[in-house]
Parts: sequence; structure tokens; C-alpha cells
Amino acid sequence: MSKKITFSALALTSVLLGACSNTPEQSAETAAEQQMKSMQVQVLYKDRSLQPPGSQLTVTLSDVSKMDAPAEVIASETITLDGAPPYDLTLTYAADALQERMRYSVSAKITLDGELRYITTQNNDPFGTTQTQSPIKVMMERVAKPDESLVNTYWKAVKVGGNDVVVKKREPHITLHQDGRMSGFLSCNQTMGQYVKGQHFGLRFKSLASTQKMCMELMEQEQQLSKALADTFSYLIQGDTLTLKSEQGDALASFKAVHLK
Repeated sequence: MSKKITFSALALTSVLLGACSNTPEQSAETAAEQQMKSMQVQVLYKDRSLQPPGSQLTVTLSDVSKMDAPAEVIASETITLDGAPPYDLTLTYAADALQERMRYSVSAKITLDGELRYITTQNNDPFGTTQTQSPIKVMMERVAKPDESLVNTYWKAVKVGGNDVVVKKREPHITLHQDGRMSGFLSCNQTMGQYVKGQHFGLRFKSLASTQKMCMELMEQEQQLSKALADTFSYLIQGDTLTLKSEQGDALASFKAVHLK
């Protein structure tokens, strides 16, 4: 009889000690861990370009139920990209943050130095009927750059006569000022003049002049750029690219917008 009593007492003591070993803080942490869930996400985009060093991908799970209010972020994760897509990551979120009859979406974006480069353009419901397997696949599209202004923009020359512009000590460029003046550098000499935008033509340069410094190299490139300005009849701006065209519509030279700090 005494052995049974002793055994029961030991068992009760073991149970009590086990209960005491879990502090309230530990129990709360365990409960919180049990309430967390994870979601595997794979992000892609259609073109084959690689992202520049330092590009960051941010994936977000949001409540998008309210049409007249900003989406409520449930979970978000940011990684620095290395290599080509697809990009895989894990979103961890609290299970009790989700509610029935609410709509949710997984979105993604790629940024570089604060500039938006890629973004999702459609809803991706991770709990809907369209997502039947893991990982959740999210497609992004390249963000179209707004067209730069023709006037008061520093235009760096990149092509002339179908050839890449060569830079030695200083890059060739032009700037069309608000008051109708044009100024720039054509490889060896400074250039200046005026420009006119007309109804029956897009753009003409007139009263062109330049300094008379003689250079041992790049004189041919300078002459090509000077002739391109003289022959310009129209122009086209697409994003940050300016193309000067002849009266026949042929490309004479192209420039890239540069934002000086």
C-alpha cells in the first residue's frame, strides 16, 4: 500500500514540476508561435533584363476589402536581389489577422535607390480559387518612365549617325533653355544657338555657332553632331531618350536625359 502511495506522490510531483517549468512568458510565446503561418511566394517578370546591384524586392500581403481606403498591410518582406528571376521568399503572418469574407492580395515591387522599376498590376488572391498550389506566383511589369521635358533638360549624346558616341574628357551634350537658346558641347568645342518649335515641323536649330578649338581626336564625331543639329526637322521623346530626326524621318542622333545633382 505504501508503494502505491509513494508512486502516486511522485507522479503528482512530476506533473506539478512540469507545469511550473513553463513560465507565463514562455506559454505566451508558444501560443504566439502557433498562431503564425507562412506563405511561399514566387515573383517573376516577363522581360529578361537583370536588375542592377542594390535593387530591392518587396512582397506584401494586404487586406484589400475596402474600396475607398488604403489597403491594410498584413505582412511584408524585403530582400536585396541577386541574379535573375524567379525570386522566392517566405511571408510570415499572424493567422488571427485574417477574417472571413475579407479580400486579400499579394503584391510585389522592385525599387532601386527609391525609384520604382517593377510592380504588380493585378490582384493576386492567395486564398482564392486561382491559387491552387504553392508557391503563390506573382507577376510584375516594368514601370514605364514618364517622358522627359525637351526644355531645361541636360541631354547627353549617346548615338550619332548610327554609332555610339565616344567620350574622352567631357561628354557631348545639349540643353534647350526656356528662353529659346540652345547650348552644349559637341566633343571638342562649345556650341550655341537658338531653337524653334513649329506647327509644320517639330524642331529646328538656327544661328548655330561654336568655339574654334582644334582637337587631335573626336573632330569627326563633333562634325557629325554639328550636322545632326543643322539637319534636325523633328524630334521624338520616349521616356528619357530624345531622338533628333531629319525631314525624311531618319534618326540623326539620340540623347539621354541626365539629372544633375
